[in-house]
Amino acid sequence: MNASDFMRRLRPGPIIASLLTLAIILGGSAVAVAFFVFRVYVPPGYALIRIAKSGKAPAEGRTLAERGEKGIQRETFGPGRYFLNPISWDTQLEPLVEIKSGRPDTWTWVHTTHRLSSQRGAGPNIITGEFPEVGILVRKTGPVSPTGTRDAVVNLDSGYQGIIREVLTPGVYRINPYEFEVRREPAVVIPAGFVGVMTSQIGEQPGMIEVPDTPTQSIGSSTQPAPVGTKRVRPLAAPGQRGTLRHVLPPGVYYLNPYVVRVRITEVGFNEFSQLAVRDSRDTIRFPSKSGYDIELGVTVVYGLHPRHAAEVINEFGTTTEVLEKVIKPQLRSICRNQGSLYEARDFIRGDSREEFQRVLTESLRDVCRQKNIELLLALISSIDVFSREGQTGEQGVDLRTAIQDSHIAIERKITNTKLQETAKKLALLEEAKKKVDVARETIQAETRKKVATITAEGARTAAEIEARGRLEVAKIEQQIAELEAEKTQLLGKANADVEKLKKQAEADGQRMMIEALGSGAAYNLYTFAQNFSPESIQLIFAGEGTFWTDLRKVEEVAGAKLLQQQQARPRPAEPKR
Repeated sequence: MNASDFMRRLRPGPIIASLLTLAIILGGSAVAVAFFVFRVYVPPGYALIRIAKSGKAPAEGRTLAERGEKGIQRETFGPGRYFLNPISWDTQLEPLVEIKSGRPDTWTWVHTTHRLSSQRGAGPNIITGEFPEVGILVRKTGPVSPTGTRDAVVNLDSGYQGIIREVLTPGVYRINPYEFEVRREPAVVIPAGFVGVMTSQIGEQPGMIEVPDTPTQSIGSSTQPAPVGTKRVRPLAAPGQRGTLRHVLPPGVYYLNPYVVRVRITEVGFNEFSQLAVRDSRDTIRFPSKSGYDIELGVTVVYGLHPRHAAEVINEFGTTTEVLEKVIKPQLRSICRNQGSLYEARDFIRGDSREEFQRVLTESLRDVCRQKNIELLLALISSIDVFSREGQTGEQGVDLRTAIQDSHIAIERKITNTKLQETAKKLALLEEAKKKVDVARETIQAETRKKVATITAEGARTAAEIEARGRLEVAKIEQQIAELEAEKTQLLGKANADVEKLKKQAEADGQRMMIEALGSGAAYNLYTFAQNFSPESIQLIFAGEGTFWTDLRKVEEVAGAKLLQQQQARPRPAEPKR
């Protein structure tokens, strides 16, 4: 077998087919290995944590690895398919962090603290229901903050360990559990009629200051007011300080970090407090009057808190309940005792004295509340009871309040009868005045009708005179017009006659001047003949042979005709002016 036969046996077709088959087998094997060995599937709702088995070690102090470093990777992957070499990587699935948005349809809205449920909402909320959540991040890795504590509040981009200032609002987040811990807190929901008083949790506290305290007086003490003292409180915190902030939150939903600022939901607007007069109750307002009788009052107070003063009031008293217990109640008792001891027992029964005491009570209590940034609408006395030292009856067994009321009723009845008599007199005078008014009205109406008739008659007479004078003037004008028309006709007739006369005279003068111009009447006749002569009517007549004189006569006639033509060609003399 020579070389050419060997080369023909080694044809390229089978070799290429074998190589293609081998490549397909190897490619399919690689795809199968990548799909079944390298593929990592991350289902929805999960995140992928990768752990590198090789690479350089992370920097000292770091527990999470960056790209190219060995260890737990800081970066996470979301749901999907990834191809990782199991020799180089370990993987771990972690659920995604979901911050719930809440369900407003489950919230039990209230507009006053008196309607709050016994089961308070979670966190600072005063209502119940499923609230939105706030995600609080706590970084586990990184250097310790300059404060030296691991629970300090730090910024997200600082890299320090501690509680992150920024929060996660409702949504789904891919968080690395080896880097952050997620704490869920309810969002702050402030209903209508309330505000949120914020208290900063970080920063330096302001120093204590002294403020005037409200004078208080216990039951059974003297009626003299106690001296006003002072007490130490912390002022409102400035931005960056720890403490109660001046700015308050209006109604709404707020996603706040409770480690940075806490919110106390406070009711604003007016509230009502009633202190009833109960004989055996220790809380009843009781004091001796100027006449020695004991007075028990039932008082209703309407007070409130303005949003602009909510932070100051909460900073000093803590809650609105403390406002009632530390300001309204003690000051109400103290003012009633101090001011009430200046009045007689009967003054609390009489209407005018009772109203004066109520006015003094309202103004005094309003002044005290204004010093504490509390709004007072009114203090209304609802009931008054008068008692003797031994009981409600006097020495003769007569009810004191009834006796005082009866005496005042008798006085008022006497005053009423006097007023009734005066009223009767005034009514009689009124009736008399009404009669006089009726007479005066009739007199005025009669005089009015008389004046109207007189004025109407004078007006009619004046109108008739004016109409007669008008007709007379019209007649005079018509007569003048007729005279002018006659004069016009006469002038026109005379003018026409003069025109005809002048015209005839002008024509005669013209003919005379024409005759004089032509020289004779025969010439004028020839001229007139020539004007009316039409050349188309000329006829030539030949007489034949004749004598010379016969022909000369014909020449004379021709010359006369020629003369007439020349006369016609001359300009006509101007007619005389008329």
